[in-house]
Amino acid sequence: MKTVLLFLFVFYTSTCNSQVKDSLNYDSIANTIETKSNKHTTVKTIALAAGYTGATYICYRYFDTDIKNFALSIQNKTVSSITQTAEDAGLGASSIVITTATALTSIITKDKKLQKTAILLVGGHIINDIVTNQFKITFQRHRPNTGDPYNTFDWRGGPKINLSFISSHTSNAFATATAFATVYKDSKWVPAVAYSFASLVGLCRIYNNAHWASDVMAGAAVGFASVKAMNGLYNVAAKKFTFIPQVNNGHYTISFICAL
Repeated sequence: MKTVLLFLFVFYTSTCNSQVKDSLNYDSIANTIETKSNKHTTVKTIALAAGYTGATYICYRYFDTDIKNFALSIQNKTVSSITQTAEDAGLGASSIVITTATALTSIITKDKKLQKTAILLVGGHIINDIVTNQFKITFQRHRPNTGDPYNTFDWRGGPKINLSFISSHTSNAFATATAFATVYKDSKWVPAVAYSFASLVGLCRIYNNAHWASDVMAGAAVGFASVKAMNGLYNVAAKKFTFIPQVNNGHYTISFICAL
């Protein structure tokens, strides 16, 4: 009997050791795969950002004037009145209304996805407003409706009158669109509708001769990147913090509660 028990003990111990080794090997493999996946995602993101930046510069250098002239050639009063109404969706006031409505609805319904959307809207718009304003002050580009060439800039020492680059209407619209598209990425229609409407806002700014096409392209990138940056911060901090979005008198704020 002692021999049998000793045999069973040795067998059980070796089995457990084998399982531990298998588990360690599995964790090691999983970590390796995750690391490679993260590197692949980072490289892809950098490549896309570089490509989009290049496309924006090409538009600025070679197509801004032609696009402006084409937009002016197809203008009429009826379409202009419609586009002026549509582009109002990119105003800061419109962003506040959308953010407030989303936050209140999320609190009333206790919908987790809407709560995250509200947080991304608040944080994303804060980042977007700061970055957009810095771009405008730094470049101080003349708008197309001034009649000046596409490459006329006053730069940071200028009078802060000409603030064409980048389009704040477009960056606001894309920040809002990206917040909804990020949270509801599994939906077939939410991202498509959100980005389509944001793109319409940018096109309206070009049509109404308020911005160059490159202003709009850059604005779209800033709005998108602002919310994606906020989403990254949210994912990192979500395990330790509780976020409470607040919108008061036109000011975006987020309260944090830390779980120790």
